Amino acid sequence: MTRREIREEIFKLLFEKELTDNNVEKRIEETIKENKIKKEEHIEFLTSYVNDIIANEDILVEKIKEILDGWTYERLGTLEKVLLKISFYEIIIKKVGYEIAINEAVELAKKYSYDDTKEFLNGILAKLVKQNNA
Repeated sequence: MTRREIREEIFKLLFEKELTDNNVEKRIEETIKENKIKKEEHIEFLTSYVNDIIANEDILVEKIKEILDGWTYERLGTLEKVLLKISFYEIIIKKVGYEIAINEAVELAKKYSYDDTKEFLNGILAKLVKQNNA
């Protein structure tokens, strides 16, 4: 599996959790089996991202709220919330290159949402990057 495919599985797991607040550990195990993920580094990437994003959710939501302009966090759709959490996690906590984090979020938005979603995400993430580099 590629990192992009693993990120997509991370997105799906977090999206599901956002909607149903299910047993994440069990769902991670099922996802690993269903997708026949064998490489330890891929399993670690998936597991650590999902668990770290959940563990840091309060911090991530606060950071997202700080950046939103003219929107409330509560008004965002589930898809936008999850993609922003993943992107903010990558940029703020993991220190992944912002180009990668933004591109991955936009690609997932293209696949699972409408055109205006990717533009919305791009704007929010650009604002985060500008604020972080100021």
